Amino acid sequence: MPAEHLATGFYGKIPATGDFVSRGLPGDFVRSWDRWVATHLAPLQLSGAWPEHVGLRFILGADASGPMVGVALPGRDKAGRRFPLTVATPLPASVTAMAAASSSWFDAVEAVAEAALRGELGPDALGEALSAIPFEHSGVEGEGVHGMTFWTASSDLLTIDPSAPQAALAALAAGLVEAG
Repeated sequence: MPAEHLATGFYGKIPATGDFVSRGLPGDFVRSWDRWVATHLAPLQLSGAWPEHVGLRFILGADASGPMVGVALPGRDKAGRRFPLTVATPLPASVTAMAAASSSWFDAVEAVAEAALRGELGPDALGEALSAIPFEHSGVEGEGVHGMTFWTASSDLLTIDPSAPQAALAALAAGLVEAG
């Protein structure tokens, strides 16, 4: 099956801007994801439990602001205020179960996001760079992911209950400190 190019967008903070920046993601996703990130991921960043260079790769099921796949990294704006940068792509629910196998997409997206977080890309350049990275999937479909799945480039997948993520995020944070 030929590659399917799905639009990738972003939301969060990068050093090239003075506040939050968002491009290419549905407003409903941004509002819902912002609340979840502010409550659960931002505290990991602020506490130092999430090393700056570690991307959290994720798959979100329909019951967790998805279906979406993406990467979140610790971000900051021009003034130094911190909040994670999320890069995400909507996927058909039936494809999410196979998304974790697309490591080349996650690697490429994470590298582009890291360049933006080093101040090398502004919002427009970040959007252009992300648009050049197609999300390819094999066309194999199955039952979609429910809830959330998180992992890093060097860790196993961790299933997270979006409504009660504290224990899983604590375990994830412990692994992040070791990886960092």
